[in-house]
Order: sequence, then structure tokens, then C-alpha cells
Amino acid sequence: MILLAGGTKDSRMIAEKLLEDNHRIIVTTATEYGGQLIAHLDLEVMVAKLDLKDLENLAVEMNISQIVDATHPYAIEISNNLLKLSTIMGVPYYRYERNMLEYKKKNSFYDLETLINFLEKVKGNILLTLGSNNIHKFKDLKNKNSIYIRVLPTEYAVKKCEDAGFRPSQILGLQGPFSTTFNEAIYRNYDVKYIVTKESGATGGELEKVEAAENLGVGVVVLKRPVVQYKNLYNEIDDLIGAIK
Repeated sequence: MILLAGGTKDSRMIAEKLLEDNHRIIVTTATEYGGQLIAHLDLEVMVAKLDLKDLENLAVEMNISQIVDATHPYAIEISNNLLKLSTIMGVPYYRYERNMLEYKKKNSFYDLETLINFLEKVKGNILLTLGSNNIHKFKDLKNKNSIYIRVLPTEYAVKKCEDAGFRPSQILGLQGPFSTTFNEAIYRNYDVKYIVTKESGATGGELEKVEAAENLGVGVVVLKRPVVQYKNLYNEIDDLIGAIK
């Protein structure tokens, strides 16, 4: 059986192709939303945040023969644990990661704290599109009232924003990805001067966010993708599937 660590649109596409080749699959995802993406497929789904010991127990129980890591580029803890699991179990590990987009990244940071320090010095409204997991780190910003946050319209995500002290008027619960035109409308409506994004790649809607910013003269602030030494790294799904065959 293949252990597919997912929760992204990419992982759903990978699962569909693996099923076409008659592979047996169990998909792990940390969120209910991630599980919903693949709920219609003929496979097993486990929604839970698993540490290394949990993964090892699962691998033994399900007789895992291959590991496919299609988690989000910023979910480095689970990726590192899957790499360790591959060594412990002596089974192949394959990594799928979206290609990064090439554009001029004037304000880019590997460290979130450094990015936050930069934001404290800018003037005008800021739109965060980094997700909700680290939103608590923004709770003490001096210009907090100038921040808008775009997150998934889930109870979990909205509550994380509220717990960090953001008002409902600052929280945009929307399901992306969005077109360039839609992003432009958001920027105009909230008088956004800076958009903060991850290097999520084309699947994550990064290109449309950047295009809209360039069209309107909005500054782009980038949280750069973490550097991980993956084994068997693929940027094209068909290449990944071919390797697994």
C-alpha cells in the first residue's frame, strides 16, 4: 500500500492517477478540508496530525511499501518525518513539489519574524495570504489595524484569526484560488498597499496575486519557501507517477 501525505489539490490529482494504475492508497491529511478534497475517491483517508511515532505505527499496520509526500511546500515538519520514516521502514520516498514562479521578488524573507518586522515599518493597508497557522505571530503588530487576512472560510481558520485579536471586518473567509481580476477587486476594495504571499506556485494562485499587484502598483512581500533536502524530488506529476511505476 502507498502512503500519500496530502491535503492539497496536487495530492488529489496524484491520488487519482495512482488509482488509475490500481494502486492501493491511504491518504493522510492534517485538516478536515484536506480530507474533503479526496473524500470522493476509492481510498482510505486519515485526518490527523501525525508525529513520527504515529506514522511508524500506521506504516506497520497498513504494510506501507512506498511513501509519496505531496504536502504543502511549507509543511516541513511532516516532510522531515516522512523522510525519517522512509529510512526507518526501508521503503522508497517520493516528493512532489510545485515549481516556483519566476518574478522579481524585491521584498522576500525566509524568516517570518523578519518579514513581520518589515511589515511594521510600511504605510498603508496589508493583505495577508499566508494561511491561519501562524496568524498568532501577527497579534502584536503596531499597525495591526491596517491588516486584512484572507483565509479559508472554515471555523478553524476564522477562530485562529479571532484568537489573535483580529476583528471580523479584517477577516476575509474565501475559498481560492482566484483570478487576477478578482484579486484586483479585493485590493481596490480594501485599499491594499501590500500583499503578503508564500511561494505557493501556480496551483496555489500565487501568479494571479502577483499579476494583480503589478497591475495596481501594490507591493509584494514574499515568505520564501523553506529549503529541504528531499530525496526523489519531482516537479511534474506525470514524472512522479512514472517513477512510482
